Amino acid sequence: MFKNKFINFLASLKLAIFILLTLAATSIIGTVLPQGQPIAFYFQRYGEAAGQIIKFLQLYDVYHSWWFVVLLVIFSINLILCSLKRLPFSLELYRRDPLAVDPKKLTRMPAAKEVSLKEDYSLAKGKIKEIITKKLGSVKEVEFEDGILFLKDKFRFSYFSVYLVHFSILVVIIGAIIGAIWGFRGNMTLLEGESSNQVILFGLERRTQPLDFSVRCDKFEIEFYPNGMPKEYRSEVTILENGKEVLKAPIEVNAPLTYKGITFYQASYNTFAEVTLRVLKGPRQKVLIIKPFSQSEWAEEALRIGLLGVQEAHGLIAVQLWVSEKESPPVSFWVLERHPRRIELPSGQAIIIELSDIKPVYATGLQVKKDPGVWIVWAGFLGIILGIFAAFFFAHQRYWVAVIPDKNSTKVILAGFSPKARHKVAETIEELAKEVGNLNNAS
Repeated sequence: MFKNKFINFLASLKLAIFILLTLAATSIIGTVLPQGQPIAFYFQRYGEAAGQIIKFLQLYDVYHSWWFVVLLVIFSINLILCSLKRLPFSLELYRRDPLAVDPKKLTRMPAAKEVSLKEDYSLAKGKIKEIITKKLGSVKEVEFEDGILFLKDKFRFSYFSVYLVHFSILVVIIGAIIGAIWGFRGNMTLLEGESSNQVILFGLERRTQPLDFSVRCDKFEIEFYPNGMPKEYRSEVTILENGKEVLKAPIEVNAPLTYKGITFYQASYNTFAEVTLRVLKGPRQKVLIIKPFSQSEWAEEALRIGLLGVQEAHGLIAVQLWVSEKESPPVSFWVLERHPRRIELPSGQAIIIELSDIKPVYATGLQVKKDPGVWIVWAGFLGIILGIFAAFFFAHQRYWVAVIPDKNSTKVILAGFSPKARHKVAETIEELAKEVGNLNNAS
């Protein structure tokens, strides 16, 4: 399979490095460029030319853009092919028989020592085994024609640590894809006392995502620094299912609420106005309280009055209202505080509207997130950490100690090999040789 040039290119390290650098660079764009804004925002802020580029490349949602997904797919293919290409060689190293050596040629290895003992072979081999076992743990022993060979094969599994890293990266990508397909991110804006089950999703279309439960903002609290900057704010919310309260909990900036796999973060707040109006129609009058984005009704007179906005003009507060009589189209107008306004109705009658009171009303801004792939992503990251840890700290090491009778004395050959931990192996051989040599002093 890997004789094909194109397949070899897909499995190459150069391609992997290029994709990783590209992903890193584009991630910077996703961090610097505001994400999830309406497309008009980008044209207004960056101009026509840049706006067209942002729209075509979907830079308003970098991590879900078509080219980012293509890069992830190519990177996944690269990892799979690279792993398949290396796997036969790793299996060969793993299966290689450590006993298939000539004990007399162990001195040719890079890390090797030879020690001559005065002690007889039959006595020396037991003491040598005890030294090796104490230093390296349990060992294999094989008798050969001229003596006995002790073997310690450590961390052979480390040949597969790189595949654990590769597999874990794929798990992270799969988890991210699951989150992108079956998850969502958006926000909710709730006035105090208001409940909703609709999440406005981030993105150009500003679609809504219904929840199978509702969230009610019972209370919003905010603290300010002496300079007027907000210090801390929190929301007291209630989760409602089928109109019944099932959970009450606070949401703070660094303390989100998670319910049924959906997490609510305290992201922002807004200040709106609640106005109190005195409406007069002939000898009759009615006091109406209108909350933001809502309307009030004077049922007896078939009147509906709604609030459109609030502004300050010439030191006075002005509110923009609309009024509708029966089924007639609404008519909008402004009313200044301390300046009642006479409005002619379609029926020919008139009403007088007076702004009696206005008070601020806070609305909490909650960021809502559902990511069913998050635990898969975390599992992948754990696998990456374990794989890297195994690759660096559990490198494969092999130690051989040949004990050979030599007339009335004993010859000991100590050797070791590791593709990555050569210094560690050489150091261990030195220590073993020193301890074995000390047997001469003890005898």
